[in-house]
Amino acid sequence: MSVRRRLGPLLLFLLLSVATRAPFLSIPVLNVDESAHLAGSWELMRGGRLYTDFVDHKPPLIYAYYALAQVLMGRGLLAVRLLTMLVALPLTALGLSAVLAHGRRGAWAGALFLVYGASFLAYDMQAVNGEVVMLLPAVWALAAVRDPDRAARLPWLAWSGALLAVAALVKPQAALWLPAVAFAAWRAAPARRAPRLAALAAGTALPLALAVALFAAQGNLGDFLYWNVAHNLRYAANPTDAGEVLTRAARTLLPFLLVTAPLWWAGARGVRWLDAHVVRLAGAALAGSAAAAFLGLRFFPHYFIQLHPPLALLAAPVFAAWTRPRPRAALAALGWTGAMVAGFTAASLWLYRRTDVYDETRPVFGAVAARLAADPCRGDARLFVWGFAPGFYVSSGLRPASRFVVPPTTLSGFVPGNRSLDAASGSRLVREDHWRLLIGDLERSRATYVLDTAGSGLHHWRGYPAWRFPPLWDLLQRAYEPLADVDGVRIYRRRGCADRPSLPVLTTAGGAPILAGDRDLSLGRRGGPHP
Repeated sequence: MSVRRRLGPLLLFLLLSVATRAPFLSIPVLNVDESAHLAGSWELMRGGRLYTDFVDHKPPLIYAYYALAQVLMGRGLLAVRLLTMLVALPLTALGLSAVLAHGRRGAWAGALFLVYGASFLAYDMQAVNGEVVMLLPAVWALAAVRDPDRAARLPWLAWSGALLAVAALVKPQAALWLPAVAFAAWRAAPARRAPRLAALAAGTALPLALAVALFAAQGNLGDFLYWNVAHNLRYAANPTDAGEVLTRAARTLLPFLLVTAPLWWAGARGVRWLDAHVVRLAGAALAGSAAAAFLGLRFFPHYFIQLHPPLALLAAPVFAAWTRPRPRAALAALGWTGAMVAGFTAASLWLYRRTDVYDETRPVFGAVAARLAADPCRGDARLFVWGFAPGFYVSSGLRPASRFVVPPTTLSGFVPGNRSLDAASGSRLVREDHWRLLIGDLERSRATYVLDTAGSGLHHWRGYPAWRFPPLWDLLQRAYEPLADVDGVRIYRRRGCADRPSLPVLTTAGGAPILAGDRDLSLGRRGGPHP
C-alpha cells in the first residue's frame, strides 16, 4: 500500500484520538501512576539513576517516554498526554491496520481500538499508563509477522522479537504476546522451524541485553534486576483472599466485559472471515492479554487495555462487512459503542469535577503545596512523602529526598489493590535493608519536609501512620518539628532550618502524635497542642 493511501487512515486515527482524548487534557492528574511516572522522569532528566536514585517497580522505558515527551513539548503531564494523543495512539492504530494489510478492515481495526480504548472510566483508560505506551511497539511486532511469508523470514521475526522486548521494557505484560508470535512463526511453514524460533529469541534478547549492559555500566544492575524481576514476581503473587477477588471482579471485570460485549460478539464471528494466520496471531495474543488481565487478581481496569488490540483485529471484518441499509445487529453494536464512549466521557468529566471521588482531585494537594511554598525553608528544599501519594511531589515541585518516592510494600506492607491486608498482616513483607536505605537517604539529603498522609486517608493509607514504623518515627522525633496539619496531611520540618524555636513532638500514651487538624502548629494557632 502506498504512503499516500496510508495517510487517509492515519488522519482518521488522529481525529479519533483527539476526539476521544482531548476532553481530558485539562485535568492535571488522572491517576496515581501518572504522578509516579512523572516524578521518575524528572529524576531521570536531572541525571539520576533509575532504581538507585528513584525506585518503583516499573520498567525504565516508561520514564524515558515521559522524559521524551517533556523534552519535545515542555515540562509536565500535558506534554505526555499530547505526545500520546497525537503520536503514540494514532500510530498504534495504524499498526493494527497494517496487521490486516490496511484497507477497510484495517481502518475498522484501528478505529475500534481507539474508540473502545476510551470507553471506560478515564481514571484508567485515559491516563498514560504503561499499558497504553507499550502497545505502540507491541502492535507493530504483530504487524511484522502479519502473514505466513513474513512469519517465515528470519529478519522479520528478529524485528518482531525486538519490538516486543522494547514493549516489555515499558510494561512487562507485553512479553505475554511473545508466544503468539512464536506460534504464528511455527505454523507459518513446516520447514526451518528451529531457525525461525532462534531468530525470534535473538531479536527479543538484544534490547534486554542492552538494558542489562546499561545498568551494569551504571553500577546498579542488581537494583534493576530486583525491582523489575524479583519484586514484580512477588507483586504478582498478590496475597489476597477470595472475597477480595470476587468483589474486585464484580466492580471492574464484569462491567468491562459488558462494555466491550460488541467486540467479543463480533470477534467470535470474525474468525470465519480472517486468514487462518491472522486468527492464530490475534487469538494467541488475546489469550496472552487475558492472562495479563488476571495477574495478581487485582482487576485494575488499565490491565484490560491489552485486550483491545486483538479484540479489534478479530472484530474488524464483521464491522467492515456492514453496508447500508445496516442490519439490526449492526445498528445495535454501533449504537452501543457510541453510547459507551459518549457516556463514559461525560461521566468521567463529571467525576473529575468533583473533589470527593478520586483522590487526585482533592484540594489537599494544592493546599499542602501552598503551605510549603509559604514556608521560609522552602528554597531548595527536599521532600519525603510517607504515603501512596506521589502527587505531592508534582504539586509542590520539590525534589524527592529519598529514592522511595512511593513507599513500596517492602517498607510498609501495603499492597496496592489488596484491601484484605493491613499494616499488621502485611508486616511479613517488609525488608529491614530497605528501611536502612530509606533512613540513609533522608539523612544524606537532609530532607527538609516529611509528609505523613495517613490522617488524610489518601489511597487507603489510613492504617499506616508514621508512628507505627519506629525507624521513621524515631527520625521525626529526633530531627523534625511538627509544622502543620492540612486536611489530615501532617507536615514535619527539619529542626533548625528556620530562625524560630523548635517544638517538641507531643505524643499520646500509645505513641501517636498529638497534632490538631488544619492549623499551623509551629505558630500554635487556635490554641495549639498543650503539654
